[in-house]
Amino acid sequence: MGKALSILNRQINRFNAENRAHRVISKDKPAPAPKHPSTQKQIDEFLSETQEIRNELMSKNHQLDENLKKVYVVSHTTADHTYGKPSDMARLPKSRSRVVDSEFGYQEPEIIPEGKITLKQVMNILVQHQEDGKKYNASYFSSQYKLTEEDAVNLLKYFSPFKVHIPEKPLIKSGASSRSKIFLTPASREQEKEKIKQIGIEK
Repeated sequence: MGKALSILNRQINRFNAENRAHRVISKDKPAPAPKHPSTQKQIDEFLSETQEIRNELMSKNHQLDENLKKVYVVSHTTADHTYGKPSDMARLPKSRSRVVDSEFGYQEPEIIPEGKITLKQVMNILVQHQEDGKKYNASYFSSQYKLTEEDAVNLLKYFSPFKVHIPEKPLIKSGASSRSKIFLTPASREQEKEKIKQIGIEK
């Protein structure tokens, strides 16, 4: 029974639907909801006080119209690529040229944030500091590469790939076959040569 009533209501609602739709569309302006008396009173007072302003806004200003006609945009550059959708721009690579092999095995960033430096710049800093430490000091590099004074001092102090560390004591290589082999430092080698000279053995 309920299904039959729903079908009947649907048929009634759809009856002459096209003519009713045309009747609503053909209206010039839909009838607004009635306003509250207090709201209507405030609107009337506002319109009466601002009648001159409303008339000025509704009338055409020829001077402004002439000024608007003089405004135009001139484009001197053309887009290299034309994309169908904005989402396609993120998928396509910005550069299709061959990537040149970097000196340190990775691509250097094009934009370096302030306070950061690349590995290539670090190596240049250390080379310059090694050539002339007084001229190329921490304050020079902090102003040149926009680093903090503390970071520049720590870089020159702790990052030292050009220094070779020689242990003070002889090192013994691990392993059963090489337990008797002793790796001598330059100081211990000199002592060995002196002992050889004392016993009259030349090598």
